[in-house]
Amino acid sequence: AQDYYQYCTAIPIATTLAQSWDVDLIKRMGEIVGEEMEQFHIHLWLAPGMNIHRNPLCGRNFEYYSEDMTLSYLAGAVQTKAAQDKGLITYVKHFCANDQEVWRNGNATMMTEQAFRQGPLKGFEGSFTKGGSLGTMTSNARCGLRVTSMSKEIMTQVLRKEWGFKGLSMTDSSKGSRYYIYTK
Repeated sequence: AQDYYQYCTAIPIATTLAQSWDVDLIKRMGEIVGEEMEQFHIHLWLAPGMNIHRNPLCGRNFEYYSEDMTLSYLAGAVQTKAAQDKGLITYVKHFCANDQEVWRNGNATMMTEQAFRQGPLKGFEGSFTKGGSLGTMTSNARCGLRVTSMSKEIMTQVLRKEWGFKGLSMTDSSKGSRYYIYTK
């Protein structure tokens, strides 16, 4: 048997990258991820995380870029494109409105459509329209009362028709969600 050693470069978390405001650095980090994944013959990356920091209690803020949706848009677009240019398929996550970690299954985010498009959705848009992501991981959260992964308005109208997404959507782990996500 051959021993395999898997290493990785210690890339700064998304929040630190965004705080640098250095687009070239963020691009290079995407390239490094793509290059390393190629060495390991891994073809998909369950990242980047594109939710905005709406709540300091969100347990995933370390993997999201910023509370600023424009900065998230720009950083996600650059890193997604750089990784995909290296042949890696990015699965932009957690699409969308994943505002908290504790009791995140079925969490309901309530806001107007305008606030939703200018806030939480804006951060994701760059990874799809400019970055060309071919994958997304949905969240188990609700926008209003509809689970995002089951929302025709979000998954079809916005993601596919408006943003031109042609890739694959996968759900996040749905353990314990049988009461509101139909997985039969």
